[in-house]
Amino acid sequence: MAEESLAILPRSMGQQPTQKKKAAPRKFIPSQKGALITDNPLEEECAYSFSDSPAYLRQKKAEDDAKRAAELEGKEETRGFLKSVEDLAHKQKWEEAFHVLEKRTAVPSGLFLVTRALLRWKFYHYSSALRDAEEALKNYGSSTKAGPLAAALASFARLCLGSEVRDKGSCSKELRPLLEEWEQAEDAALKRHALGQGLFKVRQEERLSEPVCVEGMQAEDGTYPAGGVRLGYVLLKNQQDATAPFILHFHGSGETAADYRRPQLAEKYRDIPVHLLVADYRGYGWSAGEPSLATFLKDAEALAEKLPELFVQHGLAWPYPGGLILSGRSLGAQVAVHLAVMFPTLFRAMVLDSAMATSATGDRLGDSRLAVLKQWRKELENANLEVLQPLDAEMWTLGALDKIRAFNGQLLLLHGLSDDLVPYEGSESLHAAAASRQKEIILIKEANHNNIGQHQEYWHSLRRFALKVQLDSSLPSVGPAVEHLCAVCAQKAVSKCGRCQKVWYCSRSHQADHWKTHKVSCQGGAEPTPKVVKEAEASLIAVVAAEITSESLASLRATLASVLAQDQLKALYISFHASELAGQVESELEELQKKSNSVTMKWSKSADAISFFEHVKAAMALTCSETAQAWVSLVSPGQLWSSRYSSVLLPTLRRAAADPRVLAVRSRRCARLSSGSAAEVDDAFAGKMAELSQDEGVGSILVLAKTLQAFLETSPVPALQSDLCAHRFAHKMLNAFGKKVLEAPLPEGEWMRSVSETCQLPGSQVTDQEAEDNARRGEELVKSSSSRFDAPEAEREQLPTRLRDASEASEMIGAIRTSISRRFILRAGEAVDPKDLRELSEDLVTDAIEAAGLDQVIGIQSWARKTALDLAQAAAEKFEVKVRDK
Repeated sequence: MAEESLAILPRSMGQQPTQKKKAAPRKFIPSQKGALITDNPLEEECAYSFSDSPAYLRQKKAEDDAKRAAELEGKEETRGFLKSVEDLAHKQKWEEAFHVLEKRTAVPSGLFLVTRALLRWKFYHYSSALRDAEEALKNYGSSTKAGPLAAALASFARLCLGSEVRDKGSCSKELRPLLEEWEQAEDAALKRHALGQGLFKVRQEERLSEPVCVEGMQAEDGTYPAGGVRLGYVLLKNQQDATAPFILHFHGSGETAADYRRPQLAEKYRDIPVHLLVADYRGYGWSAGEPSLATFLKDAEALAEKLPELFVQHGLAWPYPGGLILSGRSLGAQVAVHLAVMFPTLFRAMVLDSAMATSATGDRLGDSRLAVLKQWRKELENANLEVLQPLDAEMWTLGALDKIRAFNGQLLLLHGLSDDLVPYEGSESLHAAAASRQKEIILIKEANHNNIGQHQEYWHSLRRFALKVQLDSSLPSVGPAVEHLCAVCAQKAVSKCGRCQKVWYCSRSHQADHWKTHKVSCQGGAEPTPKVVKEAEASLIAVVAAEITSESLASLRATLASVLAQDQLKALYISFHASELAGQVESELEELQKKSNSVTMKWSKSADAISFFEHVKAAMALTCSETAQAWVSLVSPGQLWSSRYSSVLLPTLRRAAADPRVLAVRSRRCARLSSGSAAEVDDAFAGKMAELSQDEGVGSILVLAKTLQAFLETSPVPALQSDLCAHRFAHKMLNAFGKKVLEAPLPEGEWMRSVSETCQLPGSQVTDQEAEDNARRGEELVKSSSSRFDAPEAEREQLPTRLRDASEASEMIGAIRTSISRRFILRAGEAVDPKDLRELSEDLVTDAIEAAGLDQVIGIQSWARKTALDLAQAAAEKFEVKVRDK
């Protein structure tokens, strides 16, 4: 028997062996050959060659794309298309060039896309122009020619549209800092914009903690992120019709989204029927931040991008089958039109209620923008596209009237005929400018800006419009992008037939193979008929306003000679004051009248010295009813006209006469000389002794005689007597609601007027009483801040102020008084609230104090408020501005 022995077994014997669990690997991109794909030490090493690494593959793809872009741009086919565009552009045939590129979609190159984007922008295809620029940047950003141009153009387009620049990194190193400077200047201008100071009427509201039912509409409050803050909105879901159209609405500056939860309004939208989402601006309702012209358009873009997420979040289908309608009231109309341009395929229709036609932000042509465009021209030259330089004039800040030219969907405009806050002519202008053929405008009698919603016609029009939008299946629905298929192989297409624009292909070879079949049904091929510019009858008259002395008599003779030398001048009206020279002036005018039989010539003599616009009023009293439709040019002694002045301007005046939106025509090009005749100006240019410049004075503005008469009749006498009336005239003509100013296209290098020192309007004249008041306030200012001057002379130079004595302080007060007067003369004869009275003056005084380095002086703010109010009250009294009772 075998000897028994005791064996000690391992504790794990008889059990399943445990496998050590490997940690999840963390993959990373190797930076050098032979590196590992994981950094987990428990895993087996898995080295691979550098050519297999993701980093290498990405770099290789970028190099291949750059090589392909360079090959495309150098292909004869691409250069051939661009060459044909250059030839047409040299002849100023921009429309033909535009149609050439629109048809030749089969040539994908960076320069091709940049060229097409510029031309699309010129013809109001803003969204497609932006898409071309960003596509060129995405696909050809590595190209040395197309990449910087595409980045710059995409940035330009977004700035001009009021959006936010997405990519400046691909711009050239010279352009990048200039573009950043322009963007900063743009934001600074918008944040301190005079209109923005009193435009937004912020009101706080409580947010609903949970959904509630209001008159058959389920109201839900929410927020969305935009620009680093969260903005609020109210969603009203229609419980009676789940498939009703959806309205995205932007309210006016005095409303909030919570106002639309009220039963009276909720019931109206329920009965249309529609779903309604009303968005707030910054600072309104429960939204964070402060409202600003610099942000209210950009914030809306974030909401449009978030719509799919918000729809799903609130239980609505996406894509939404009933269609989306954009809507905006008053200031909100600016936002609605902006989104219609930025998201052209998202919305079926648009409703504008009491809309502002002019831009709330305006166009700011500052030094920063000009520096950017100068560098842009250099880059166009480097890319051999210098022929496109004239198109950079189209890159301005776009207002609602410009943007709506790109809208092709259904459009409804509603406005009250009694609206004195935003005149109904603005909606008429928007209606005329819209590219859509499916548009209508409803003008409601006896409705003003704030009670238009109390009229049944308003709601009947909305109900009819919503039903029409819902039933119109031809309008684009929100959904995925349409993929075109090749007519030969049914694969994804990349180009289409250049003639009929209907049949698509995946390659040029398949297009060539299909031509034998397709040519039977292919229609078109002929170049489009050039657009005919409408013209109407127009004539030119001159009004000369003169205060004549022995020194200025020679200047008057030269002025009249240059004006009467025009071939197509209809009439000349003169108002003058010459004291002891009156008889001599009159006799000379009689001699001129005998020589100028083809020109009607009349004059009026003033017994006393009067202001420029009082002279204009006296001269316009001589006109007859036949000249009511004539265009007027205001002239001062010393201002000369070139021999081609009337012949160059009349074609522009005829186009302006045919367009009811045009209020004025501008011709700013001039030559600045001390004195002389028109012939001497030509000689000076021939000898390179003179240069062209831009004249912003009243002489550069031409208006209809009836428009000038209306201005003179509606301006109070104190305003006409003031030397600042020129500022009032220019502002009224260039900033009228619903109207625009037409810039006259002038021949390259040709001067239109010669402006000398003798023909400049005098500056603001200060009365003895105002001078005494300025001196008194200057002494008071220096005395109140005397603690800042109790220092030795050497230390005084280091003080943060530029005021050294009472005379400098008096000059500063005088400058403030003039600035305040310039604001109040714009409101002459009107009525303002006490709050507006303060707002029109306080910022000017505060800015002057900060510029003088006195903002830290104790008590200076109290002095500033009192001074601002005193100067404002004096200006209001001077220009007959009535202050309403509180």
